[in-house]
Amino acid sequence: MTDRAIASRPSLEQVVAIVDFMEKHPALALGQLRGLEGRDESKKLWFKLTRIVNNITGPTRPMKSWIKYWADKKSTVRSKVQSGGGDPNTLCSNIEKKIWDLFLTSDGGNKSRNSVKQESHYMEETFYDESMDQNHESEPVLNFEEPTVDFEERQMLVMEKLVKAMGEQATAMLQLAHASNAHAQAMEQLAEASQIQARAMERLANAFETISSATHDVRNAIVDIDSTMKRFYTTSPT
Repeated sequence: MTDRAIASRPSLEQVVAIVDFMEKHPALALGQLRGLEGRDESKKLWFKLTRIVNNITGPTRPMKSWIKYWADKKSTVRSKVQSGGGDPNTLCSNIEKKIWDLFLTSDGGNKSRNSVKQESHYMEETFYDESMDQNHESEPVLNFEEPTVDFEERQMLVMEKLVKAMGEQATAMLQLAHASNAHAQAMEQLAEASQIQARAMERLANAFETISSATHDVRNAIVDIDSTMKRFYTTSPT
């Protein structure tokens, strides 16, 4: 991953996705997932959020970068409100107002800078490599590698792909049904046209038959006239 991709600002869609995710997981948003179980839950949620945000139009970042972005974003919103005399109406964007209303209004914007640093530090500590020797004299090394997807998550991914494939198959079947229906309607219209043509041909045949019969009658009349004329001239005195 390039430094340029990490340094670029998140898109509005990515920020909205982060805030919406945090709204569903307020304990994660406020850094309240503590203890062994809390750290595991926090790690899973951050991994999930990273996948969501990186699949949205905008820069692709590692998980630790999104963790830092969230902590910095809350700190920025808090600082803006404090600079405005504690009035959240000084915030320029709706997304910042939402962050304030959901996650910062309870402390009234009075959270100290030191506590903000502690919160950010805790969020990073959540991902310390716990397999390290506790008696090692050096500082613990941060491990921000994305955790291996466990069996349950793999099952979820497979199920998501299966549901997506079934949805695409259902859409294809629906399109096929529509095409078959359109074909049936076209065949029905063709059959109706054929019936109309057959009736027209039948009327034409009847007309020709009538003409033929009339022609035959005229011919017979002419023959009768000719025969009569011949008899008349034959029997007339000279």
